Amino acid sequence: MADTIKLTEKSKEVFEYVKANGGRVSIDELVQHTGRTARSVNANVTDLCNEKKGLCMREKVDVEGQEKPVTYVCLTEAGKAFEAE
Repeated sequence: MADTIKLTEKSKEVFEYVKANGGRVSIDELVQHTGRTARSVNANVTDLCNEKKGLCMREKVDVEGQEKPVTYVCLTEAGKAFEAE
């Protein structure tokens, strides 16, 4: 691979957790796992979702009993193939 994807420690933590847990994890679960704020986790998800990396995508799902959609982080095909160093 000519241009290796570099992840920050925190982005790597989020990516590894999503990958280890079936490739689809809610933002709330990531917040609980990392012990960080939703804003901090969302910044890492945005980093992983950007066009250059393209490792993840967001999926908003309406869940009965929730007032707003639940946001999931899902691995893309590139994310499934990617091995963080």
